[in-house]
Amino acid sequence: MLSLEDAQAAILNAIRPARAIERVALEQACGRFVAALLTAQVDHPAFDNSAMDGYALRVDDGRAGELPVAGESSGGDPPKSLAPRTAMRIFTGAPLPVGADTVVIQEDVERNGDTVRLPAELTLGENIRRRGEDFNAGDALYDRGRRLSALDVALLATAGVDHVPVYARPRAFVVATGNELVVPGRPLAPGQIYESNRLATCLQLRALGVDVIDGGTVRDEPAALRALLVDAAQYDFVITSGGASVGDHDLIKKIFGELGTIHLWKARIKPGKPIAFGHIGERTHFFALPGNPLSSLVTYKLFVEPAVIAWHHGTSSPLMLPAQAANDFRRRAGRTEFLRARIYVEGGRLLAEVLKGQGSHQLGPLRFTNGLIRVEADSSGFVKGDAVEVMQI
Repeated sequence: MLSLEDAQAAILNAIRPARAIERVALEQACGRFVAALLTAQVDHPAFDNSAMDGYALRVDDGRAGELPVAGESSGGDPPKSLAPRTAMRIFTGAPLPVGADTVVIQEDVERNGDTVRLPAELTLGENIRRRGEDFNAGDALYDRGRRLSALDVALLATAGVDHVPVYARPRAFVVATGNELVVPGRPLAPGQIYESNRLATCLQLRALGVDVIDGGTVRDEPAALRALLVDAAQYDFVITSGGASVGDHDLIKKIFGELGTIHLWKARIKPGKPIAFGHIGERTHFFALPGNPLSSLVTYKLFVEPAVIAWHHGTSSPLMLPAQAANDFRRRAGRTEFLRARIYVEGGRLLAEVLKGQGSHQLGPLRFTNGLIRVEADSSGFVKGDAVEVMQI
């Protein structure tokens, strides 16, 4: 059984990354993964301009204490020339007049008709945004593997980028296995439960930009599983939940072993020990996630999400934060464990409260969960006030 880090490394090393690339308009690029280096097409700022509303002048001229106002520069104007021994009215973002070397903000001057009285102290270059001080044409902005956010798209627009090469969306097939599973909305017979793992997996994959095919639920019957997975090789990812343990009705390992190659079976984590990963053919990565709801959610976050990002040539680095335990937690050491927690700030400290109901079948605590406390394999727990590490979710 592999440690968490060894299991993650084994999966990432076995990813067969995306090759197909498409170009999309900038407005369609948010959430997509960049497929080639993106560079600025223009300088930014594109010209010397004023950072404030005020008056543009030469510092040496301004030492006279008072100057006549000649002309005006506003946004969208071409650069104008500043006449010697004058000041020009200027607005934020407007081009700096040729010959000016500073801008005095309007709050620091006294306007009297066509003249301005200036402060005694003037600073050369003050309140000027210089051309290219942010970035220059040709500067690297984003490399491949970067998933673009709305803020990234705004930067690219400013840099003159109108189309972006991105990796084509991966196709994923998601299915839940189990004789007891029923889709919400239908009446439950004795011994049945409502299925939730498949829905959560589909939604999280779609949030990553994956083209998801919902395979529904299937009974724990070898023939039914084989029939469902017969076309698995046409997908980039096949993800199942349930049937990944060692019981008589846990058939996923057997069926995946017939269709492809299993590279990993079980990881030393809690919840989520029965996790399987492998390949079907040359294209498809398969994950068999546990059937317990919390185990499925945690293993998706630890293994599937990083794999999908790696498929896009990206790197997953979940934000881990130092915090103080808000209550005690004791356990038997042996596996790396992730505890549902409520993280909050109190008195300037980040606190993490272990929630009641840590069973892998219990979803009720998700109402209050906004993080996971990581407990190392050799740890027997912690007491209130101890330093802990939390992962935001």
